[in-house]
Amino acid sequence: MSLDSLSISVCIVTYNPDTEILFKIIHILRNSGLSIILVDNNSSDKSFLSLLQNVDIIMPLENNVGLGKAYNICCEASKKLGAEWILFLDQDSIPLEPFKVNEVIEKLKNYAQLYYNTAIVSINSDIATKTSIINDDFYLAKYVVGSGMIVKNCVCEKYKFLENLFLYSIDIEYSVRLRRAGYYILAYKKQMLKYRMGEIYKKYRRKIPRYLSYLLSKLTGKDLTTYPFYSNPLRYYMMLRNNIYLLTRHKVEITYSKYLPLFVLYLYENLGLKETLKYVLRAMKYGIFGNLDNDNKGIFNSK
Repeated sequence: MSLDSLSISVCIVTYNPDTEILFKIIHILRNSGLSIILVDNNSSDKSFLSLLQNVDIIMPLENNVGLGKAYNICCEASKKLGAEWILFLDQDSIPLEPFKVNEVIEKLKNYAQLYYNTAIVSINSDIATKTSIINDDFYLAKYVVGSGMIVKNCVCEKYKFLENLFLYSIDIEYSVRLRRAGYYILAYKKQMLKYRMGEIYKKYRRKIPRYLSYLLSKLTGKDLTTYPFYSNPLRYYMMLRNNIYLLTRHKVEITYSKYLPLFVLYLYENLGLKETLKYVLRAMKYGIFGNLDNDNKGIFNSK
C-alpha cells in the first residue's frame, strides 16, 4: 500500500464491559469514520452484543482466550477489512474528542523514512516510556501500553502477540521484540485517550507498603503513594508471574526487573503476608519453569 493511501481499523477486546462507556467509545469511533472490530472474551452477560450498532465485525468467543490471542484475532480481521493500521483500545479507554486519529498517520507520512521503519505509534503518550524527541510530532519510545497503540498490519501479521501471557505485559514484550527487530516505536506528542490503570487509584493502608511507597516517592521524585487497584488481586499475581517469565528468558531488558517489588507490594497490600508468599512462590514456579497455559487454565478455567 502506498503512502498516499490510508486506512485504520480499531480493535476493542471486551470482557464484562461497562456498556455505557463502551457505547460512548463506539459512537466516537464511528463519528471519526473508523472501521471497528470487537472481540468479546466470553463475557458472562452477552446481551450487550445484540445492542451494538455501527460495528463492522463482532466476534463473540466461546472461551476467555486472553488478550494476546484476541489481539491476534483482531489483526486477522483487520487484514480482511483491508486496513493498513490497527488501533488497539481497552474497553474503558475513551478517545478524546474531536478524535482525529488519522492526523497521526498523516503527520508520520511527512517523514517518509521514519514512516517505513515504524511499527507502532502510541496515542497514549502520557503512559509511554519515552526516550527522546524525534521531531515536532513524535517521541521515540521504549515501551508503550496496549491501549492506544496503532500497529502496522503487515507487522501485526508477521509478529504475533504472545498468547500465553494471557493478560499482562503483552504490550511490553511486543515493544521490545519489535525494537530488537529494528523497528521504531513512537509516541505521538498529543495525548488522545482518557486512560487509567486499574479500576481506581488507592492509597496504601498497610504500614509496610505505606512506608515503602513514601520512601520510594522521596527517592524517585514521583508520587508512588497510590497504586492501581483491582478488585481481583490475581491480576497482581499475573503481573509478577509474567514479568518473571519474560525476564528469565531475556524477552525484556533487565532494567524492567525494578517493577517486581511493586507487584509484590500490591499483592501484600491486598492479601496480607501469608497469601502473598504463596503467590510469590507460585509466580516464581511458573515464571521460571514456564507452562503458563496450564496456570492460566487454573486461574480462568480457559480451555
